[in-house]
Amino acid sequence: MTTPTAGLSPRTVIQLPITRQLAGQYLGNTVVPGAFEPSLMWGLCSRLVDVVAAESGAQARAFHGLAEDEANFPTGDGLFVLRFQTHWPALFQASFGGQTTAGAARLDSTLVLPEPFLGTGYTKYAPAAVPEYWLELTDVPVGAEIWHFAEDGGEGSEKALARYPGRYTGWQSFPAAKETGLTSGPVAAPPAGSTARGLVVTFQGSAYLADFGPNPGEATVYRAADDGTMMSRALEFGQCDSVSYRRMLASWRDSDFEVLAGADGVATLALTSGNAEEAARLGLASAGRHAWRAQVPIDDLTEVRQETREITPAAPQA
Repeated sequence: MTTPTAGLSPRTVIQLPITRQLAGQYLGNTVVPGAFEPSLMWGLCSRLVDVVAAESGAQARAFHGLAEDEANFPTGDGLFVLRFQTHWPALFQASFGGQTTAGAARLDSTLVLPEPFLGTGYTKYAPAAVPEYWLELTDVPVGAEIWHFAEDGGEGSEKALARYPGRYTGWQSFPAAKETGLTSGPVAAPPAGSTARGLVVTFQGSAYLADFGPNPGEATVYRAADDGTMMSRALEFGQCDSVSYRRMLASWRDSDFEVLAGADGVATLALTSGNAEEAARLGLASAGRHAWRAQVPIDDLTEVRQETREITPAAPQA
């Protein structure tokens, strides 16, 4: 998709609805091999400024266009959301798309999702139009939080449940999480053979994996100590030699995927198009709302390549 991300800056606060099941997996730091990692996020979302007037879980669902999606967001359960700053608007696209691949292509998009998705760049909400964005599969930024809106609203009904300090720490729950019936858990090791994806910074000539945040224009950089302990440090982008965003891509059965892991001759793939029609044609397994995965022999992949997108130019050398 190539639609510009109008209306977003690195400081924009985003609200992304998640199902109860996904909220439980995030809070529990649950790794489901081949299907889910609590360090990744994706999906349809809106700016907090456009939905902040919601006074209850029911109204929050309506603002996000989910009032008719009972299967994923049942009446009575309020609404669980991820909240985080945009950091890098290039990860977001206006939610233009369609109900078919042909319809989406007319808008220069690959996004094909079931109702209540409209594909107009707005949620299905009347009378107010709420701008909507599609966030590609990406790493959760440092400082992201999980919130819950109680169904009927009222004082104190909007509560923070957890905060994300980084990929090696995992989600840390607040006391309010227990009130929702969800349980926390220790951080789990990533799946075997996980690819080094996401933010990469070069600092003083060495490259490091990193997470966005905690503040816009900053990266939390990770380095292993001699004893294997992971250490972290926050760096401003301007302090770095270079800042880029990387992922491993490949083709399988003439469709484009991100390669998330490879072990014992098997690759874990995530469909990059956001196209439910394509996922059905390929027989892909659901990996959460609007996400599809496959595990296939590595030898079946073609056009394996690393995609690198530069975020800032190289810093001047002293």
